[in-house]
Amino acid sequence: MVTIKVDKNVLDKIRKDFSNFIIEENIGYIIFVAKTSDYIITAYDNKKKNVYKVTIQGLDPLTLALKYSDEPLSFPKKQKIIKESPFFIDVNSQIGSDEVGTGDFLGPVVVCAAYVDNETMKLIEEFDIHDSKKLTDKKILQIIPLIINKVYYEYKVLKMEKYNNAHSKGFNLNQMKAILHNFVLLKLHSRVPYVNNVYVDQFCEPTKYYEYLKDVRLIQKDIVFKEKGETYFPSIALASCIARYLFLKEIEEINKKYNVSVPLGAGEKVNIFSRAFIHKFGIEEFNKISKHSFKNYKEVTAEEEKLF
Repeated sequence: MVTIKVDKNVLDKIRKDFSNFIIEENIGYIIFVAKTSDYIITAYDNKKKNVYKVTIQGLDPLTLALKYSDEPLSFPKKQKIIKESPFFIDVNSQIGSDEVGTGDFLGPVVVCAAYVDNETMKLIEEFDIHDSKKLTDKKILQIIPLIINKVYYEYKVLKMEKYNNAHSKGFNLNQMKAILHNFVLLKLHSRVPYVNNVYVDQFCEPTKYYEYLKDVRLIQKDIVFKEKGETYFPSIALASCIARYLFLKEIEEINKKYNVSVPLGAGEKVNIFSRAFIHKFGIEEFNKISKHSFKNYKEVTAEEEKLF
């Protein structure tokens, strides 16, 4: 990657030269993103409005950078072809958060925030880290232990007991997620307070997100929300993979405790397992591994309710 600083005239020229390749505009402090078959060009806004930063990723970023600037600020010693996947529009220092477990009837919800800088980007490229949903659980369990002690992250596991308690008090899933995201973002941001770019994989409208936090004392501000954020920002991609890893470790603990193999998701296979689990261990133990907000809960506990 090469970084250059340009004035408004040069920025306008870059925009004009790549106008047919612009794929995103006005995302937080990002002015535009252009993607060709060889390059990814990201232009950033700033408070001074007179010098703009532009990053160029791709096959030969230095050559393209010299077309617009005589003083490229940084570039790697070895130029590297950017892979189609992962494709990120911002590879500067940043924090991002994501969550897993919200679609699984059994097991907790895990929310994670991760910090990414130049060194972390090397790990992300080396291990081909991208959206955790596009990596097998086997792959997640293989690669995350190799990097988890080399990166900054914070996480929160919402166990089923607390999840069900919050649900019984009227908290919906998005409200729980907002509180958890805010918690891990604040905690990680306190460790890297110099980072200005904060991303969240969008699960609700930003106004609704902050509305959910109206009773929270400290709130992480200036967040950029983006659906499918893990495909745009490496911090969210890394957070999603770490969250998935931690979630799978929680499932392993349940499997070990009860000598079972917990199925994921919320399909009929999960219901079959749940009924067998209740028959063997009882409803009280089942409450420790299940989410009461899912319709599955009524389906699999119907027979139990008939007994009383």
